[in-house]
Amino acid sequence: MMRNHMGNSRRGRWLAGRRGFATLLVFAVIVLAAVLIGMIQSTAFSQAAAGRESLARVRAYWAARAGLEETIARLEFDTENPSQNDAYQVLNDMTQAATGSVRGASWRIASADGKKEVLGPADAHAKININSTNTDALLNIEPFMTEETVDSIKDWTDADDDMNVQGAELSYYQSMPHAYLPRNDAMRSISELELVASANQRDVRGEDWNLNGILDPNEDDGDVSWPPDNADGILDRGWSGILTAVSVDGGLAASGEKPLDLKTASESDVISKVQVTSAQAKAILDYVNNSASAKMGDFIRRDLQTLQSQANGTQTGGTGGTGGTGGTQTRVAALKDEELKLLIDECSIGLPEAGKVYPGKLNVNTCPPETLAYLPNMTAEISDAILAERSALPDGFTSLVDLLKVAGMTRRQLSILYDLLCVRSNVFVVTCRGRDEKTGLEVEIQANLDRTSLPVTVSGVLVR
Repeated sequence: MMRNHMGNSRRGRWLAGRRGFATLLVFAVIVLAAVLIGMIQSTAFSQAAAGRESLARVRAYWAARAGLEETIARLEFDTENPSQNDAYQVLNDMTQAATGSVRGASWRIASADGKKEVLGPADAHAKININSTNTDALLNIEPFMTEETVDSIKDWTDADDDMNVQGAELSYYQSMPHAYLPRNDAMRSISELELVASANQRDVRGEDWNLNGILDPNEDDGDVSWPPDNADGILDRGWSGILTAVSVDGGLAASGEKPLDLKTASESDVISKVQVTSAQAKAILDYVNNSASAKMGDFIRRDLQTLQSQANGTQTGGTGGTGGTGGTQTRVAALKDEELKLLIDECSIGLPEAGKVYPGKLNVNTCPPETLAYLPNMTAEISDAILAERSALPDGFTSLVDLLKVAGMTRRQLSILYDLLCVRSNVFVVTCRGRDEKTGLEVEIQANLDRTSLPVTVSGVLVR
């Protein structure tokens, strides 16, 4: 009986042990299941969050894209249907598309102008094109534009391997730790300037480290984050605020039609386009076809009778008539301002070479006052007079001929400025930020819009 009791006791302990082990096993399984469920939930949550972020990014991207496409549509319409009485129509119309929304997202197109944010695209022609400016103009640019830098820029953009006095050519760039070739052609972006010998990245970009033309939070926080800045609420853009490489000359005339090529035009073509007499049309064509160095600016500098006489190898006395091959001279009336406008704005001497890009001119309507002063042959008096006249014109200068009304402006001075200035821009830089309304996530698209041909050419696209 005692043996029975002891056997039962051992069996009880064994059974209790079995039950305890089972309990522990069940507990372990529960814990493991909980961990696995937690991991699955965490993974699912991460995937869901990533999915939501991806969806938000898609919404923000397409909002930015919608703003870009709306801007392109307005630019193309105004190019085909231009206003000849309002120099600001294109910018104003594009500004109307600077904000908008699509389902669940919105866009905003803007750029910085000092402390202000300016809605709408930035005018590339409000800056000096580095591919067309000369040494004197570059040396005027501050800070830190040295003769060494200017000579190196000229060496970078010219086609030869002859080094300027303080410049740099192929041998210099090949001796770098990571060798590369100089462009020996026009620069394609302002950031390319950073590859030029003695050009400093900080000088090129200033505080605008991503070159988007907007004062971003990291560009206005002192030394908290890169780049270094003075946290004054003003975007210092360095040389990139003065120089550009993307403005382009050429394109359609002010009327929205192709310019009339005076090299191939007939007298009737000129009469119809410029609204001049037969004698005036003949004088224009005689000069263009008989003078190898004829330029459109010559029509501003000299009167028709002088140009025709020069082309025909005859002399005029004062403002007398132009000569023929005999002794009789026929007087050719000088162009009135309205006729000169049509000639300058609607005609050209020769057509652009296929595939060749011509650096853009500085738009006298949109450039900052300090940028206008950088131009060669631009005196302080003329610059101030132009700005004073501009401020009095709510619709801006609609033709360069309008500058003849500027105090102190002479025809000779204007003929020089003709090669430097324009009143109609071809290239605009769009920085469009799309924003997802639910998450606040933003996507930025930056692109250059070129209307020298239609449809508008889109280049330099960056997505951030």
